[in-house]
Amino acid sequence: MTQDVQNFTTARQQTRRKELFNGRTKILFDGPEPGTLVLYFKDSLDQKEDLQASSAHGALNNRFSELLMQRLNQIGVETHLIKRLNMREQLVRLADPMPFRFRVHNIAIDSLAELFNLESGMVISEPIIELYLKNKDGVQTVIAPQHAYALGWVQEEELEVLFSAIRRINDFLLGQFSALNLRLANYCLEFGRVFSADFFEATKLILIDAFGLDSSSIIDAESGERLDSSIGLGTNWTGCTEVARRFGLLEYLKKEETIQEAA
Repeated sequence: MTQDVQNFTTARQQTRRKELFNGRTKILFDGPEPGTLVLYFKDSLDQKEDLQASSAHGALNNRFSELLMQRLNQIGVETHLIKRLNMREQLVRLADPMPFRFRVHNIAIDSLAELFNLESGMVISEPIIELYLKNKDGVQTVIAPQHAYALGWVQEEELEVLFSAIRRINDFLLGQFSALNLRLANYCLEFGRVFSADFFEATKLILIDAFGLDSSSIIDAESGERLDSSIGLGTNWTGCTEVARRFGLLEYLKKEETIQEAA
């Protein structure tokens, strides 16, 4: 199947579904069953600037996020992931997303290092967990925890539970990356509210969205080389491929390339 044919096939599949959200790197569609959604991973790095990564970038983010979400599920962190549908799509649980996201810093780089005049690459004594207001234009606005519960977005007790869960997630992820000689400098997490049939637990918060190479900063532990695909670096496909190799995902990328190149 040629790239043009694949794009046409994907477009036809998408037109059959109701598009709910079209973001910088992902599209969200109505799911096939009640209470489900389909998350589609795009190759673009930025919607406004039309920055394009490799033609396999969306496929890698899909598989990479699936892998880490599955591992988090295994240690008892509930996520929205149900299953991966194909090279670029996941079936996920419907959740009411919180209007803010978290960013976890383990190493001072980029804006954090600049803001506090820190040496780039300095390991922080304990993780810094920031809250960011979601903005469709990509504006990064830091908010205080008091904003979140004073405005009724989350209860104060729930926020404490989330901070505790994030510290647990962070400890786990640091171990996963360190085992592959990688340093997870920072990354984003998002949570959503799902409604439960349990009378004693009307709603609960679960991890949603995706863990992608374009929403995290990854450093080689020996060389200090950046291996992520953040917009500031452009399209660092070589670094992304190296992360895929260490996580054992190169065969998956080769499969994606084969599909695109097949006649």
